Amino acid sequence: MADKTIIALREAAEAYAEAVRTTQRFFDRLDDTTDPSVLVEYATLVEREKEAAEARLDALEAAGIEVPSIDESDPDN
Repeated sequence: MADKTIIALREAAEAYAEAVRTTQRFFDRLDDTTDPSVLVEYATLVEREKEAAEARLDALEAAGIEVPSIDESDPDN
């Protein structure tokens, strides 16, 4: 693999991990689930996680790394 590919994999994995950590920190500070802004913020965080997960899967696919039995990124499976 080219160094660019490895760097892209690392960056995509780090971005995904940070998106998940951000959501976890959101729950750590959550006090009031009845506040409408909570739902808005959570929806934004979920979307960021989804985008980061897709980018990570794209980077894995570009590197030729895929495990169809556990990786649902392949729409044919």
